[in-house]
Amino acid sequence: MSDALNEAAELYLLLGRVTRALRKTGDAGSLSSGVASALATLTRSGPMRLGDLAAAERVTAPTMSRIVTALEKAEYLVRTADPDDGRAQLLSATDAGRQLVTGLTSSRIQLFATALERLDAAQRNSLATGLAAIEQALT
Repeated sequence: MSDALNEAAELYLLLGRVTRALRKTGDAGSLSSGVASALATLTRSGPMRLGDLAAAERVTAPTMSRIVTALEKAEYLVRTADPDDGRAQLLSATDAGRQLVTGLTSSRIQLFATALERLDAAQRNSLATGLAAIEQALT
């Protein structure tokens, strides 16, 4: 295996460990990470159509339909008529959904902030720059 591929594999595994460590923080209840992510997007972005939410989450419409159904059954999401198109529906987080996201986000962000405090300014800047570049390259 080439050095570049070895480095990529190690960084990929590290990123997975960091993500898992952050996901263990907070009370996600019975929500999977994909469902929690969709709810967080609705909470932050406001009402949107299913297709727009699927695009924001980078999943297919059928996958998002299953996620929306799960959120609706848990009463974390409601559907309302789109005022611009009566045939379409807008998805919105309920108060319970927003409270869940706020609780998840705040504890995860607090844990992440505490870890970042252990880095010096140059390390934090390198991390932010590198992660932004990786996100850009992947999208």
